[in-house]
Amino acid sequence: MVLNSYAKINLSLSVNSKLKKKNLHEIQSYYCLIDLCDKINIRKIKKKNDKIIFQGPFAKHIKKSNNSIANLLAVLRKLKFISNYYSVKVYKNIPVFSGLGGGTSNAAFILRFLLKSKAIKIIDKVEKLIGSDLRLFFYKQGFIENLKTIKVIKKKQKLFFLLLRPNINCSTRKIYSMVKKY
Repeated sequence: MVLNSYAKINLSLSVNSKLKKKNLHEIQSYYCLIDLCDKINIRKIKKKNDKIIFQGPFAKHIKKSNNSIANLLAVLRKLKFISNYYSVKVYKNIPVFSGLGGGTSNAAFILRFLLKSKAIKIIDKVEKLIGSDLRLFFYKQGFIENLKTIKVIKKKQKLFFLLLRPNINCSTRKIYSMVKKY
């Protein structure tokens, strides 16, 4: 099966506070998924280990064993939602370290594929390992009221973007760590 794993873009961003418990920031943002996507080929295998391969222009910066897909498959097995192992090939079109949510998107679209309608019900259990923005990839457009609440935008707006990528890498975690005023 081939899946499209779409990037997201924040149309606005307000950093409201830092949560002491989770070491995360409480944010509000309008966001939407965009046409830029990674291509994921996933199939069951008979081996007792997942085989995850990243290819494409942005594959070189991804850790081979500790990544969102490996973490997702491991936690789904631990929670007994899956028992199979998978061959996963990801062609990375979404730049890493760009704030477009590529790794979390990969995990979200695989989660949606594997668990179908049950996927949305277990987000709270898996997002700690995958990313706090995991739930965003279940809706095309929305408003993040807080880390747990997304208000879905019913009337879809047709938006056009020109994305430019400077040749620098930027960690979202590092950017948020530099926020001092709320």
